[in-house]
Amino acid sequence: MKKIQECILLTSLIVGIFFIFGCSSSQPKNPESLPVVHSVPPADETGRDRALQHFITGAALDAKQAYADAIPEYQAALTTDSAAALYYVLSKDYSQLNKFLQAAEAGKKAVQLDSMNIMYRENLASIYVNTYKMDLAIQQYEQIVRIDSSSMGSWYTLGRLYQPGKPLRALEIYEKILNRDGDQPDILYRCGVLYTSLGRFDQAAEKFKHMLNLDPGNKQYQKQLADAYTKAGRLSEAKKILESMLDADRSDPEIIAALADIYLDQKEYAEAIKLYQKLLAQGATNPEVKLRIGIGMFGLIEHDSTMATKAQNIFEEMTTVLTGDWRPHWYLGMLALNVKKDSLAAYQFKIVTTLAEWNATAWWLLGSTLFSQNKFQEVLEEMQKAEKSNPKDFRIYLLQGLVYSRLEQPDKTIERLEIAHRLNPNDINTLGTLALTYDNEHRYEMSDSLYEQALRVDPKSALLLNNYSYSLSERGLQLDRALEMSRIAVATEPENSAYLDTYGWICFRLGHYQQARQYIEKAIAAGTAGAVLYEHIGDVYFQLGDKIKAVTIWKKALGMDIKNETLRKKIERGSL
Repeated sequence: MKKIQECILLTSLIVGIFFIFGCSSSQPKNPESLPVVHSVPPADETGRDRALQHFITGAALDAKQAYADAIPEYQAALTTDSAAALYYVLSKDYSQLNKFLQAAEAGKKAVQLDSMNIMYRENLASIYVNTYKMDLAIQQYEQIVRIDSSSMGSWYTLGRLYQPGKPLRALEIYEKILNRDGDQPDILYRCGVLYTSLGRFDQAAEKFKHMLNLDPGNKQYQKQLADAYTKAGRLSEAKKILESMLDADRSDPEIIAALADIYLDQKEYAEAIKLYQKLLAQGATNPEVKLRIGIGMFGLIEHDSTMATKAQNIFEEMTTVLTGDWRPHWYLGMLALNVKKDSLAAYQFKIVTTLAEWNATAWWLLGSTLFSQNKFQEVLEEMQKAEKSNPKDFRIYLLQGLVYSRLEQPDKTIERLEIAHRLNPNDINTLGTLALTYDNEHRYEMSDSLYEQALRVDPKSALLLNNYSYSLSERGLQLDRALEMSRIAVATEPENSAYLDTYGWICFRLGHYQQARQYIEKAIAAGTAGAVLYEHIGDVYFQLGDKIKAVTIWKKALGMDIKNETLRKKIERGSL
C-alpha cells in the first residue's frame, strides 16, 4: 500500500494535479484518545501495478474535469488496492457530480482507513454540509480539532457550524479563538450577533466596541455599537455615539432615525419630533427607514396628537411598498383602536394574522376587537385558526371561554378556561372568569379555591374582591371578611353600581339595614339598575317594616325578571 501511495503522489504531480492523498497520517496531539484503524493487507505486485495504471488514467481524466469517466478507473483500482487515498479521490469526484450519497460512502471509507488524516475528515465534513447534515459535519470537525487543537481554521469552521443551533457552544469556540489570537473583526462580529440574539446586549456591546477600537472611523461599527447600547438600555452611551455621528454627517437617515428613537424613549419629545420631521423633509425613500419614522411618530401620539395622521399616512404608503409585510397593518390596526374604530382595527389585524400566523398578540387583538362588537361566532372561528398556529397561547382559550360565557354555555366556558388556566396559572382574567363561572354553577369549592389563588396574585383587584365577597355573602359565610373586601372594592371605584350593591347587601346580611338601604339606593342612583338591585332594596324595606314599599319594588323587579319564582313568593308573603 505504501508503494502505491507514493506512486499516486508522484503521478498526480506529473499530470499537474495537486492531490494530497495522505502518504502518511497526520500525528495526533493525543493519539491514545482516538480510535485505532488497522491497515489493509498489501496487494500483490501485479495487482498494485494494475491499480496504479487505473489511478494514472483516472487522474488524467480528473485533470480534464471528466469526473464521470475517472470514477470507473478509481473503482477498478480499488478492486486490487483499497488505499484510503483512492477512496478520497473517488469521494471528491462523486462530490463534483453532486452524487453526495456515494461521495459520503467513499469519504467515510477513507476516514475509516486513515482516521488521523485531517484532509479526509474535512472532505467528509464538506459533503455533510452540502447535504445539510450539520450534526455529522460537526462530529468530523470535533475529531479534527482533537487531532490538531492548534488549527484555528478548523475551530473557526466548527464555530460557524454550531452557530445556528447551538449558539452558546459557538460563542465558547469564538472566545477561545479571540483569547488565543487576539481581536479579529469577523470573530468579534459573530460574537456580537450571537450575544444580541441571546439578549445579552452588554456583552454584544463589548464586542462591537472592540471592533470599533480596531477601526475607530468605521461608520458601520459605530452604528452597531450604538444599537447594542440602545438594546442594553444604555441610552446615554448610544446617544453620545449617534450625536457625534450626526455632527459628522447630518444626512444619514439611519442615524437620524436611531437618535430620534432614543429621544423618544428618554421623553425628549421636542428633539424627537424635530428629527422625525427632518427625515420626512429629506424625503426618506428607504422603506425600512420610513417605516421606522412612522413607528416613532406613533410613539409620539400621546404627546402630540397631530402625529397620528402623519403616522397613518406613512403606514398606508408602506402597505403598498412593503407588500407582504405585516408591520404597517399592525400599526394601522393600533391607530384604529386608538380612535375606537373596532371594525377597521379588526380588518387590519386580520391581515396581520394572514401575513404572520405566528403573531399571537395579533390574534388576541383581532379576537378582542371582534368580541367588543359582539361578533361571537366570528371570534370562535378566528380563534379556531389561531389555535392551530399558536396552540400554547392561553389568550386564545380565554377569548373562547369569554364567548361561551356570553352565550351562556357554562360547560364549554369551563373547558376553554381550564386550558387557559393550565397554560397560564396566574392570569387574573382567567382566574376571575373561571371562578365566577364555577360560582354561578354552585361549584363553590372550585370557585373559592380560584378566588383565593387570584387574590394571592392581585390582592387589590376590585373586581375579584367584589365578586368573591358577594359570593360569600350569598352563602352567609365569612361576612366580616366579605364586608372588608367589599369596602376595599368600593373605595377603589366609589361610583361602581355593582360594588355599592355588594357592600349594601353584605350590610343587609349582617343586619345593618339602614346602612344597607343607603348603599343599595346609591347603587341604583349610580347606574341602570337591574332586577337584582331592586330585589335587594325591596328586601331591605321589608326588614325595615315598610312592607307596602317592599312589595311595590319587588313587583318592579319581577317585571324585569318574570321567571324569578323567589320574587313571586316574596310578593305573596308581603301582601298577606
